[in-house]
Amino acid sequence: MSSYTDFYFGRGENADWIGSLRGECYPENFLAVPPFRLALTATDERTFRAAVADTLDVWEGERLGHAYRRELGWPWPWSTSHNSSWIMVFDPAPQTVFVTVGGGISWHRIDPHDPRFPEGDDPLGPDDIYAWLRDPAAPPSVPMPLMRPKPTALPTFGDETR
Repeated sequence: MSSYTDFYFGRGENADWIGSLRGECYPENFLAVPPFRLALTATDERTFRAAVADTLDVWEGERLGHAYRRELGWPWPWSTSHNSSWIMVFDPAPQTVFVTVGGGISWHRIDPHDPRFPEGDDPLGPDDIYAWLRDPAAPPSVPMPLMRPKPTALPTFGDETR
């Protein structure tokens, strides 16, 4: 099954989207692909942006999936990263990388000396999966920028809203 990763500079509704990946977006692959590992361990904006650009170049070459650059526009049919599998940001205030999952309710700080992802039950994900399915961007999800107009009506399947 394909998974999705979005990269940003900054956190919150004014974060700057840098690019995205589709395919084998799993922590073990993130740590195994050298430029991705460098992005995770970056301690300054320049290194993070350069490492993400290199990751976008390498991802397809390693046959892990597809890469989407900012110049081509937002690649997903959803309006925010709240539907993506992973969201990775470089926050300039503490000069560090944080990750969360789609619909995530908190950020996990990546230690640049020992980059690890949360293990076990997902402490980052939505508390109420049914509420997340109705509206992935609704609180308590972390705030993210709106990348395309939010649909006024959600599709329904049977009598269930998605």
